[in-house]
Amino acid sequence: MPGPAKQLTTRQMKFAQLIVYGVEGNPITKTEAARLAGYSDAPGEGSKLTNPNKYPLVCAFISNLRDEVREKYGVSFEGHLEELGKIRDQGKKDNRNLAAAATTEIARGKVSGYYIDQKIIRHGKIDDLNLDQLYERMKIIKEKNQKVLEAKKLLMSNEEPESKKLPQPPKTNGQDSTS
Repeated sequence: MPGPAKQLTTRQMKFAQLIVYGVEGNPITKTEAARLAGYSDAPGEGSKLTNPNKYPLVCAFISNLRDEVREKYGVSFEGHLEELGKIRDQGKKDNRNLAAAATTEIARGKVSGYYIDQKIIRHGKIDDLNLDQLYERMKIIKEKNQKVLEAKKLLMSNEEPESKKLPQPPKTNGQDSTS
């Protein structure tokens, strides 16, 4: 059985760009991105392509694209928290409703990937773990992310020296790619 792919296919690159940039700036689902990228089993492929154990190169490419977006628009985690803090302080100081400003800043954070909509049911607390259990958990987390880290290195080594920029989002003229 051959090892993982060493390069992204055109469809994989298009899928990643659609996941990050959406269509005409509007976010789309994994299924929709897979369908627009040309996959026939869109629901299954959309999920598989974002699984780092199955497609680490695709996940690394998505991560690189998101990093580039954050850099382009000057959004950093620290800056985001600082801006939220300023909005909070301004609201306390002036007794004004700054909900719109806060909502806008939270939206910037969502676009940058700092917020993830998911629900996790936890049993136990991290504080309940002893040192050995904590190290074991950290080891498992590192192992889960190792494939993506290796894929990122591979993507960086595959880039041509004269072309360090990642591809731009796909252009659409308002028509569905299937029409």
